[in-house]
Amino acid sequence: MIDKAQQGATLIEILITVLVMSVGLVGMATLQFDAVKLNNDALLRTKAVNLANDMADRIRANPDAAEGGDYDFTLGATAPTSPADTAEQDQSDWLAALANELPSGQGSIAVSTVGNISEVNIQVCWDEDRSGTQPATCFTFVSGL
Repeated sequence: MIDKAQQGATLIEILITVLVMSVGLVGMATLQFDAVKLNNDALLRTKAVNLANDMADRIRANPDAAEGGDYDFTLGATAPTSPADTAEQDQSDWLAALANELPSGQGSIAVSTVGNISEVNIQVCWDEDRSGTQPATCFTFVSGL
């Protein structure tokens, strides 16, 4: 009997190749999904930083009201329904921007004065996974006035 050299691939070789390729493709899809999610997380953090900077600028523009405690409010506080002064208008505008820009966006502000040094502590929180539960991610911005 004459041995003939094998030509082509056997069925088992093809199945192993398909298995290896499918594992690789699933891995690539997972990496792509994670990249998109992390990119969205970075976008939300950038928006939070910009909103905190915006409020810090508003507070710096109205230092008398800030030192008088007009800007202070806690996390989850509602916006004034009919703002009576600049501080309340700033709070109302800022809380509306938080709600529009960030999923379940909320914020708090605390202005403290020790001696001649005033400091503002701004906290921005949002629901990063958009689950509808309490905000899970918070960013704290501290600045002098």
